[in-house]
Amino acid sequence: MDAALTPPPRIQPTHVQTISSGVAQKRIDAFLHHFHERNVAKNTGESTTSAQLQKLADALREESR
Repeated sequence: MDAALTPPPRIQPTHVQTISSGVAQKRIDAFLHHFHERNVAKNTGESTTSAQLQKLADALREESR
């Protein structure tokens, strides 16, 4: 019998702050840059997260035009 799956923990925000898409874009770009540097330094091939974040960054860039 397969092991029972455990769902990921839920993240509950404690504070919400509205920011512009331009500010969000800069924060995501900075995160992607640092994330990529960490992956290169560790020689990890994890690309799913960075691909999804890149899609988000591209969508925000398109929205801000």
